[in-house]
Amino acid sequence: MSDREDLRVRRTKKALADAFMHMLGEKPLDEITINELCDVAGIRRATFYKHYSDKFDFLTSYIGELRGRFDRHFWKPESETITADYYVAYAKRLIVFITEHSAAIDNIYKSNMFPIVMSIIVDQNYKDTCDRLRKSVENGMELSASVEVTASMCAGGVATTVYNWLRDGKKISPDSLAEQVGAVVSAAISQK
Repeated sequence: MSDREDLRVRRTKKALADAFMHMLGEKPLDEITINELCDVAGIRRATFYKHYSDKFDFLTSYIGELRGRFDRHFWKPESETITADYYVAYAKRLIVFITEHSAAIDNIYKSNMFPIVMSIIVDQNYKDTCDRLRKSVENGMELSASVEVTASMCAGGVATTVYNWLRDGKKISPDSLAEQVGAVVSAAISQK
């Protein structure tokens, strides 16, 4: 693939992502159709289907890219060891994103597709956390439980905590939530 084609693909995906966030600010997730998404993004349906098999494939890709953007800010691969600072910084960025896009997040939360979105998020967080923990263990970190159990507890726990925070009306500050999430995750991954 040439650089020009790469640029076109990136532009197409960015146009779809931007259109998606714009539309989520206006209507629930389950009411967004591929036709509308393509119209707002200014692309043809055939172009959409070149890159995604359906709305769920797009959604999974979008969440993965968003998570990747957050991660690139905080993960320092040269250290290859997870620290509480990483999780606090990541949690803060996630909570800032949620706060900045509150209408879109509310429309996801109110959607019948919310359980699917949560499943995608937890699954991606689980896989990424397993990868991080495996690298950390290779570098000498000892966990009190297996990588898989620790990753499950962290990914599921963080997702549930953010869900409950949203459901309960964000009763504590985003900074406090992020600090507390970081403290709990740090305790979960503390060395033996």
